[in-house]
Amino acid sequence: MATSSNYRLGSIWLVNFDPSIGTEIRKTRPAMIISGTLFNQRRKVTVLPITSSRPDRRMLPIVVEIDPDQTNGLNTDSFIICVDPMTFDKQRLVKQLGRLNVEKIHQVQSILRSYLELDSSDINLEDLSDILN
Repeated sequence: MATSSNYRLGSIWLVNFDPSIGTEIRKTRPAMIISGTLFNQRRKVTVLPITSSRPDRRMLPIVVEIDPDQTNGLNTDSFIICVDPMTFDKQRLVKQLGRLNVEKIHQVQSILRSYLELDSSDINLEDLSDILN
């Protein structure tokens, strides 16, 4: 398993989504870690799936388009599906591909805030440090 510093917010990993049930995302595919780096010291991380299938127009408000580059490690135009967060044991993470740029991370976080109906008064992560240790 990789070191804990590899499981950072915004890092892109190849993730084994199988076995899946019903309409859940399937197969091994790239995904972006969306759980905060501090929380990723646990055995689990929360990810969003990445697809190379171009979404139809009605999906555009909930996806973030990613152009492939050396930093993110993707090799084709891709899309982060921002309304399918999943929490997995790190054993499902097969290989780190790269890292998303800060602008794209902020776009994903903005969509997630709307999707989860979170307001801007986030909890103080330092208050939760006892839970993580």
